[in-house]
Amino acid sequence: VADNDLQQIAFELGVSETAFVRRVGDTWSLRWFTPTVEVDLCGHATLATLHVLLTELGVPDGEFYFQTRAGVLSGRRLQHGLLGVDLPRSHLEPLESSILNGALGEVSEVYQAGAQSVLAVVKDYDTLCGLIVDPMSLFLVPSSIVIAVCEGGPQVDASIRVFAPRLGLAEDPVTGSAMCSVAPWWSNRSGMPTLSVRQASSRGGVMYSRLFERNVEVAGYARTFFGGDLRA
Repeated sequence: VADNDLQQIAFELGVSETAFVRRVGDTWSLRWFTPTVEVDLCGHATLATLHVLLTELGVPDGEFYFQTRAGVLSGRRLQHGLLGVDLPRSHLEPLESSILNGALGEVSEVYQAGAQSVLAVVKDYDTLCGLIVDPMSLFLVPSSIVIAVCEGGPQVDASIRVFAPRLGLAEDPVTGSAMCSVAPWWSNRSGMPTLSVRQASSRGGVMYSRLFERNVEVAGYARTFFGGDLRA
């Protein structure tokens, strides 16, 4: 399938990311598209892909390897119904808060998190949920993805919201790849390698992570909510 066709399919489906997977020998080729662009990394669509391979297509259990623009990612079924995928760990570099141009209001810390993301720390969960962000103001931020994070939240260690208007997403509902930077931030803050995170978007979701030297294992639950055939 041509790249233009993949992009058009993602546009027509209209969800935050659409994953396209195909078998390549003993591994899988995996690509992700927002409604407007192809992206280098997407955590929650990778977990969804793993779920479909295991539960809908009957692929035998085991370690899965996905060839992606971000390198080879590995995934697996975990205990208690969780699925896990290893994503590359981001290194955090402090930035001046002025880089955000006030788009998130008052923030206490700002970090460059990899090549495409900025991580900003807000006061608390109420502040996070109350953010009213003008997507146009985020176009002035020199990063494709802006992650707002705070300590705490209902039954979790930390909470986030993720904005990516440059990628065609005013706000992402659940962002597994955000854990690449949130997990190191939490470890620096708490000394703990494990983390639970609530994404406080309108749809919402909860993720779990374990931090390693080079990777972050991101875990979550997945379920099939519709199926069908695409005719082109």
